[in-house]
Amino acid sequence: MRTTTTLLAGVVVVSLAAYAALLVAGYKPAAVYSGSMVPTLGVGSLAVDRSVRASTVHVGDVVTFQDPFVKGRFVTHRIVRVIHTDHGLAYWTRGDANASRDPWTIQLPDRVGRVWFSVPDAGYVLWYAHTREVRTALIMLASLIVLIALLQRIWRDEETATAAA
Repeated sequence: MRTTTTLLAGVVVVSLAAYAALLVAGYKPAAVYSGSMVPTLGVGSLAVDRSVRASTVHVGDVVTFQDPFVKGRFVTHRIVRVIHTDHGLAYWTRGDANASRDPWTIQLPDRVGRVWFSVPDAGYVLWYAHTREVRTALIMLASLIVLIALLQRIWRDEETATAAA
């Protein structure tokens, strides 16, 4: 049991360290909520984006951008056309599983997330981690672990004091 706990704790620590290293290196995770990018990105995948200048994206690149119709929602789709306008570059996008392009022509901000790699099903972790229930459960679990560690230390100190007497 102790080996399993140690192994599980090690996996968690390594995963968190890798996640933090990606964030520090300029990468940003994005959970894929729909099947619009199947088979490239499945539902529940974790797309890891690297921030690049929008002027460097080309037709065929998969990028994550702010949905122009729904505030706070991000879309990860493929660039299908770059249009030169009087106001700069504009883009048509489309999900790989969609029959037609998206209903918008967007202008991307100066920097945009271009998908660097993806991890199947890992997006569910990010997706559920943002729910109140999961955050509460994680806080309760961490509190329980700290409580158990403190109680073990207290009981160990009492046993040591009793054995010394």
